[in-house]
Amino acid sequence: MEFIIDHECFTKAISDVNKAVSSKTPFPILTGIKIIATYNGLILIGSNSDIVIEKVIPLTSDGVTVLEVYETGSVVISAKYLYEIVKKLPAKVHVRVNEKQFVTIQSDEIITNLYGFHSEEYPNLPQIDEAHFTKISSIELMEIIKQTAFAVSKSESRPVLTGVNMTFKDNHLTCVSTNSQRLALRELALESSINGSFIVPSTSLNELTKLLNNDSGVIHIFVTDSYMVFKTNSISLFSRLIEGNYPNISGLLP
Repeated sequence: MEFIIDHECFTKAISDVNKAVSSKTPFPILTGIKIIATYNGLILIGSNSDIVIEKVIPLTSDGVTVLEVYETGSVVISAKYLYEIVKKLPAKVHVRVNEKQFVTIQSDEIITNLYGFHSEEYPNLPQIDEAHFTKISSIELMEIIKQTAFAVSKSESRPVLTGVNMTFKDNHLTCVSTNSQRLALRELALESSINGSFIVPSTSLNELTKLLNNDSGVIHIFVTDSYMVFKTNSISLFSRLIEGNYPNISGLLP
């Protein structure tokens, strides 16, 4: 595997996926970031089992070439070392990986060598059913999250209350959160081929707002057996759902 990438672009992508990586995991492979180089672009993946963040870097951005891929392949590199090394580099980053997972990172005269993990050991992403999804503008979604996620419970004694209950029914989205003392509810009409009620951890939703920042694009939402997926053109966040039944709040509202 070999590629040359714009320093600022690479640093930003590593920083984004690094938010999902935990150093306190029993699985050493999950302390790393998976990098996949294809002739169409670069894919970075970070995961802690509960949240997975995937970032796609195209060959060009706004008409400017930011990535050149000379050889395809994949590797998993320690997130801590990768971020610390790359953010201090002065210019374009040249990455080479041989068949023994020996990684060489070069920028101008600075050369760093380290060993990576075999990418085959990294967990696969949850499979998405592309036929069932809903679309929402990122601005509306961030507004909904800010108006509901603050009211979740901070106590783990009732895990279902630590998340936001998102219900898709009859082309309608209803988001509810409560900590038993206060309750926040927001409804929105939207076209959706998803039906059902899902409890999404507030930590995942808050992380999503940081990733989107001031993005004004469209978010595609997919649901798998145990994950909800928020996807834009360049970044995807997979959030594990909280199991259990959310309290019926319809009788609480006048």
